[in-house]
Amino acid sequence: MKVIVSRAQYSALMSIYGPPENVHYLIMCSQPKDGKFTLQGETEVFSDLLSVISEEIGVGLCSKTNAMHLLGVCKKIDPSSLDWIGM
Repeated sequence: MKVIVSRAQYSALMSIYGPPENVHYLIMCSQPKDGKFTLQGETEVFSDLLSVISEEIGVGLCSKTNAMHLLGVCKKIDPSSLDWIGM
């Protein structure tokens, strides 16, 4: 699976504190190109990323601005995830 995120969305992903190792590598090994970043990995890793983002937003571990950018990432990964993340 491949997802392209903006610089602001990537910055919000980088602000996630202590993600699981597989999610950490997904974020850290992204490929920058023309001001955007390509996340590439297995579907299961993206599912784990959605869970991490859900926790970040649900528990209030991130700023409102980062929450907005993280929701944008969720929409790119799986638009239906916004239902269970709370949108």
